[in-house]
Amino acid sequence: MPPRNWYLLFLVCGLIGVGAGYLFTLFYEPALLPPIFRLGSLTEPRNILLLGTDVVYSGRGRRLKADQQAFTGRSDTIMVARLDPYRNSFSVLSIPRDTWVRIPKHGMGKINSANALGGPDLAKETITNLLNMPIDHYVVLNVRGLVALVDEIGGITVDIPKKMKYSDDTAKLYIDLEPGPRKLNGTQSMGFVRFRHDSLGDIGRVQRQELFIRAVLDRAMQPDSWTHIPKLLEIAQNYIYSDMSYTELTAIAAFVRAVPKAHQTLVMLPGGFSGTGNWSVDKADIRRMVAKISGSAFLESDRSSLRVTIQNASSEKLLARKLFLLLKKKGYRHLILKPLDGKRPEPLSVTRIIAQRGNPEDAQLIMDDLDDVGDIVTASVGDIESAVTIMVGDDVRELVAGIKTK
Repeated sequence: MPPRNWYLLFLVCGLIGVGAGYLFTLFYEPALLPPIFRLGSLTEPRNILLLGTDVVYSGRGRRLKADQQAFTGRSDTIMVARLDPYRNSFSVLSIPRDTWVRIPKHGMGKINSANALGGPDLAKETITNLLNMPIDHYVVLNVRGLVALVDEIGGITVDIPKKMKYSDDTAKLYIDLEPGPRKLNGTQSMGFVRFRHDSLGDIGRVQRQELFIRAVLDRAMQPDSWTHIPKLLEIAQNYIYSDMSYTELTAIAAFVRAVPKAHQTLVMLPGGFSGTGNWSVDKADIRRMVAKISGSAFLESDRSSLRVTIQNASSEKLLARKLFLLLKKKGYRHLILKPLDGKRPEPLSVTRIIAQRGNPEDAQLIMDDLDDVGDIVTASVGDIESAVTIMVGDDVRELVAGIKTK
């Protein structure tokens, strides 16, 4: 074969190899590719409002239809997702449905009523004003669609924090879940995210929704998840109402699936219960939270002012107390020892350092002081009164071995 033909053969083989490598990485390890090279993914940052409502459907099977007007009911779930391909990150800000806000042309009220008063457009305007952050698009999801979506991907594994049991014949809601890691089917998943019969009410439900989203993201990272996306989007057409096209929704799914776990943030709008039981927020807290999820906040952590809750999830009774004393010696002044809400079926092997308010910099400071023991979790699933919650696992045993509790 002439030398020129050999060169062409090598070139063709090289191109085929590069193409095959690109496709393999795109489908199985998309996080390794910069967003700009991900086929069909996002190219510009987007802020998307996610609303969850309970909608009544008519028909059966593939003829199932939803009354579009029904999507304008009260929204039990309210989230704002910030998708940023420049930073290869996304953040989800959960807004409690009882948050007290000003609704344009309707005065003050609970934020979940905005969708009922004027549909997703009014909800979008209300939340844009609350956060001082433009919302580009909205997606309204019927929570009953979770059943079909979760069943399509074979279930979701969730670490259930405590025993959950409740039944409501009127709402056709039956919940009976034991604590610990459990694989939930669609019906169980819907019960998990809708349960709110505990001391925290709606705030506890927001926390469980974040746990569920984290579980979904973990499932999305698995190599076989991509094959389900076309079917998931097909199912979703019966359960969602959006101002985005099928192509745009596909691009969002492709982007979210490829974001590394370290670049995922799940947080709740900080605030507190008012005298009327509504969720009251401070404008300064909102500004700080929006700055964090937008990537424009550069804050330094301070041990002396950081409020930290410590809970024992290990197999040894005194590990949390020893960790409390260790952090106190390192300069932490606002430490709280608090029992877990319910007993875990198995102790944690790895400590969880939970950045409760979208503050991974604070969690990282604690992890540094613990000689890199534990894992950082950025989600509002810890003690709502603290900035960081530490669920102590057995991995701190060696670190606190020399500390005496008396």
